[in-house]
Amino acid sequence: MEQNHQLTPEQSLRLINETLNNNRKAIIRKSGDYFILWGSILSIVSIAVFLLWNKTGSAAWNFLWFAIPAAGYPLAALINRNSEKAPNSFVGDLLGWSWGIFGAFTIIISLCAMFWAPMNLTLVIILLFGSAEAMTGAALKNLPITIAGLFTGIVGAIAAVKLAVVSQQALLFLFAGIILILTGLFVKCIKK
Repeated sequence: MEQNHQLTPEQSLRLINETLNNNRKAIIRKSGDYFILWGSILSIVSIAVFLLWNKTGSAAWNFLWFAIPAAGYPLAALINRNSEKAPNSFVGDLLGWSWGIFGAFTIIISLCAMFWAPMNLTLVIILLFGSAEAMTGAALKNLPITIAGLFTGIVGAIAAVKLAVVSQQALLFLFAGIILILTGLFVKCIKK
């Protein structure tokens, strides 16, 4: 027997809010793995750039930063393939686009700094990175992720301005990577 059941506007809004909240919670559960992955890759590359730059005196080691997406995207796809998928939603799409835009801006600004307009690239990228993480936390309504992003951006920006030796600025991304790893571990711990 088929029933025609129409929802009241209040019921419709409640259903929409429930769906969005369930999607947001599923994305938060899944995000811990990605925070740990990207934080680990960022930390490893940061240490490599710092050590190699200091050992050789050559800033050419900065090209290693391009290894982050080269290693990260295949590993993220592997994690995605081997784990429970978060449902497709507006929030998930928004986060994907936010981090994609962060990556595109980082590459474009890096190329501009290398070829056309020298700038404090560390300052710009750490601010972009912190804002992308803070926006992720805001979109997910997750205060720890938001605070981690703000902390990374603010402390990283201050340090980028204060550090006189440019090679030492590579260590700021180690700091950012560690914050990402800690955020991922925190998210994984609170979801259990």
